[in-house]
Amino acid sequence: MMWKKIAKKTDEHGYMSGVDRQSERVKATGEVYTPTDLVIEMLQKMDINDFSPGKTTLDPACGDGQLLVPVKWLKVFHFNMSEEDAVKDLYGVDIMRDNVDLCRMRLGGGNVVMGNTLDPDIRLEGQTDEEYINMREWFGTASLEKFGV
Repeated sequence: MMWKKIAKKTDEHGYMSGVDRQSERVKATGEVYTPTDLVIEMLQKMDINDFSPGKTTLDPACGDGQLLVPVKWLKVFHFNMSEEDAVKDLYGVDIMRDNVDLCRMRLGGGNVVMGNTLDPDIRLEGQTDEEYINMREWFGTASLEKFGV
């Protein structure tokens, strides 16, 4: 029953709603849509305690949040977390501004930034100063410098 509730909440938003997905863009960015049923199936095969309060989930190519949204609702429904507390545990990165904005909107917050997890030190067009700093701190040479590497 809980999983159906999570799927319903995830599907309240249409596939990439409000974002133009032309074939040229998909080829250039490698964007792939994962159906809700498949996301739910993957989550069901994991240890549910991996999503308990304080446990973070990172999607390094989050798109519009198709993985992060169900994780948020799992935290809310199974662990009785508030939505605000649940999204504090969620991190997403995407190279496309519209995806980042849409993911944040779907989550109602969270730590979602524009960046490239494969090359976090490069500055993307449209990336905010805060996002650039976060990317370098989370994944780039700035994070290595903290550890003396």
